[in-house]
Amino acid sequence: MEGIFIGVLCLSGCLTFSTCLLHQYHFVSDAMNWTEAQSYCRETYTDLATIENIEEMEKLNDTVSTAGHSSEIWIGLYGHIDWKWSDGFNQSGAEYSRWDTYNRNPNYYEANEFCVAMINRTWHAYDCSKQIPFVCSTDDLDLVLVNPAKNWSEARRHCREHFTDLATVRNDTDYNKILRKTSYLKECPESAWIGLYGDRQIYWSDGSNYSVSFWYHGYNPLGSMEVVCGVADLEKGGKWKLFSCQERKPFVCYSMDKRGWCFLE
Repeated sequence: MEGIFIGVLCLSGCLTFSTCLLHQYHFVSDAMNWTEAQSYCRETYTDLATIENIEEMEKLNDTVSTAGHSSEIWIGLYGHIDWKWSDGFNQSGAEYSRWDTYNRNPNYYEANEFCVAMINRTWHAYDCSKQIPFVCSTDDLDLVLVNPAKNWSEARRHCREHFTDLATVRNDTDYNKILRKTSYLKECPESAWIGLYGDRQIYWSDGSNYSVSFWYHGYNPLGSMEVVCGVADLEKGGKWKLFSCQERKPFVCYSMDKRGWCFLE
């Protein structure tokens, strides 16, 4: 009876069938850099592991744990980080910086640290959602400190509506102007958003859409790296981190596994 009912639904156009292709994960214990791991996976299976939902993340964790591994493994994530000025300035002086090198800035201490704040006289990659004062530039290249505090996006919107944009720092003169203006802040002296931000582009090796994320919200320094590759850290529940693509780590490949039928409306 059930088979007849499904047949009627198919004939009536209410139900169609499509083969399900599921990710089957394969742990490889040999340590390779990310590019070598990618080549191995493409030659042996399909590609480095792609993760599109929480169920696949759990499946990958189980695959690696069953193999007795519990540390960092390459997956198919990679990205480019391009540090840009909000106003688009890219001429001589665009490369000027005052990064806090002691703490290896710019780093990735939290997953949203791609906005730049001047804190205690140096630049820090900072959580874009934090609310702090900010410095705007004007049409005559002057700089204006704005307080009360806003997050980076709100600060940029305010600067564009009332002045020109968030401040671009091209040389020591601009830097010292900001120091003088922020030194009067009573809370967290010399702390303010500037216009520098990291334009982060994240991709999957196999070209899948980057639609879900499981980023680790903890210390993950990137320094000045512009090209980075992703790991799943099994000691952190499989949460994702970014590293130099030249580091050597075990990895996970995937292949496509036909299993059952999918019902599509």
